[in-house]
Amino acid sequence: MEIVTILLFVVALSLMVFVHELGHFILAKRAGIKVEEFAFGYPPRLFSIKRGETEYSLNLIPLGGYCKMLGEEDPSAPRSFAAARKRWRIAILAAGSIMNLVLAAVLFSGGFMAGWPTATQTEVRIYQIASGSPAERAGLRVGDTILSVAGQPITLAKDIKPKTQENLGKEISIVIRRDSVERTVQLVPREAWPSDEGPIGIGIYDAAVKIEPVSYPIWDALVLGVRRAAEVVVFILYVPVMIVRGQLPLELARPVGPVGIYQVTTQAAAESVSSGWWFPFLSVAALLSASLGVANLLPIPGLDGGRLLFVLIEAVRGKRVSPEREGLIHMIGLGILISLVLVVSYWDILSPVPPVDWGFK
Repeated sequence: MEIVTILLFVVALSLMVFVHELGHFILAKRAGIKVEEFAFGYPPRLFSIKRGETEYSLNLIPLGGYCKMLGEEDPSAPRSFAAARKRWRIAILAAGSIMNLVLAAVLFSGGFMAGWPTATQTEVRIYQIASGSPAERAGLRVGDTILSVAGQPITLAKDIKPKTQENLGKEISIVIRRDSVERTVQLVPREAWPSDEGPIGIGIYDAAVKIEPVSYPIWDALVLGVRRAAEVVVFILYVPVMIVRGQLPLELARPVGPVGIYQVTTQAAAESVSSGWWFPFLSVAALLSASLGVANLLPIPGLDGGRLLFVLIEAVRGKRVSPEREGLIHMIGLGILISLVLVVSYWDILSPVPPVDWGFK
């Protein structure tokens, strides 16, 4: 199984980086920029073929690829990237991240088609009892499971409200389960209650008892996949705000490097292989692709977002930063990023990513 999980990790990482570079390649070709080489994998080279002015290469290390454009920081060369119009440079730089977001939506959609974990059996549990309420006087407790109300079996929280509304001021029976023992209590739903409570005075939720893979038709899966990818992007952007507000502990927001990515991806791959569910692997790959797309747009020198920042500065100033200075800044930024990756990877080794609970029941 270990060989299979490693292969799945290589496939996932290669696909993410390859799709990213493919976005740059397609837009560069559309802009008329000379693409000197488009490669799958990293050298040493195994095979290459030249079509027109572009060399297409297959390299030995299958962890991504690259798109080598003419004059990426030298505007003096005809048909170079740096000499292209600002709108084309912006589009080309953004295309890689956009492709990663598209891939995330496709992978999430694949997860929904293959079988998304869905609660197929639920029960209603109490998480709150209002002081002085009918529920408190009847002896209900937090953690009780409600089995029936007024003789009506209950499996969803939304089914309780109609039964209590029908019996305001009347005594009803409620069957609960507590510590594996069924009990029956009598209470009277009140006809008037505080605005933040209800007739009985309980807080309830639907607890999943059984979770099974539910497959969706392709069009429904595509809509759900796009929605899920959008939710992930919003969540990633909102993480700093959640940390500042104390809504997300720092240990849960820890960054992960290549070692951490390997750990979580192989965990997901192993779970998919052993369980037969493709959801773990596809959802993790989609999450990583979305994260890669967002991270690359950050205005950090050395990343696509850093290069976009220089294009925007050029638009505001009316003239570009000298290629030499821009290249130096990107080189320094890339060096800092590599150093951070090494530090994060060191901590990934010392403190591995904990096992993920995939919620299977």
